[in-house]
Amino acid sequence: MLDTIGIWVAAGLTLALYSFLWKENPVYRVAEHLYVGMAAGYGVVTTIDAYVRPTLKNDLMRDHKFIVLIPIILGLLIYTRYIRSIAYLARWAMAFWLGVGAGMVLTRDFRPYFIVQITSTFKPLWVPGKIGVSINNILLVVGVITTLMYFFFTVKRVGVIDYGARFGRWVMMVAFGAAFGNTVMARVSLFLGRMQFLLGDWLHLIKS
Repeated sequence: MLDTIGIWVAAGLTLALYSFLWKENPVYRVAEHLYVGMAAGYGVVTTIDAYVRPTLKNDLMRDHKFIVLIPIILGLLIYTRYIRSIAYLARWAMAFWLGVGAGMVLTRDFRPYFIVQITSTFKPLWVPGKIGVSINNILLVVGVITTLMYFFFTVKRVGVIDYGARFGRWVMMVAFGAAFGNTVMARVSLFLGRMQFLLGDWLHLIKS
């Protein structure tokens, strides 16, 4: 019985959200607010169970790791924005988090990814016995070089530089189109999943 009620509620909310395709309406706004509110509530509960409670119970109370008081205080400072007289303290916590996050990305994540992206362009232009791989490597190397030419702003675009920059612009357009197509396919995949739910689990018109 509970499963049936859950399916009907999910189907109704799905149709309410898709009613936006007709026009924005009160039914859509109610479903939207329910979705955002439930997602926020789920995020709060998950954060408390996965981070806050273990930190207080294990690290602070059991293991006496008082160093965790620093992130706890920084986290609590965020809520000072609701008190007008000390609202500026919330900016201190945000500045600290942004600084730490930027440092971790630049030192731990950015450098390895950046180096991997560079070394991945070092391809042999000719692979014996593999004409397809050779053509792919040539296109990759030429595409990288001409794309970099497009961003040469310190030299005058004439001759080879001009032709290379034009080709590089086409390479970027193809890359952006492929990325956009991938995004569209992901959205279509989500839509198909909801249609399978509506026609299968809800209406039983197809086998889910």
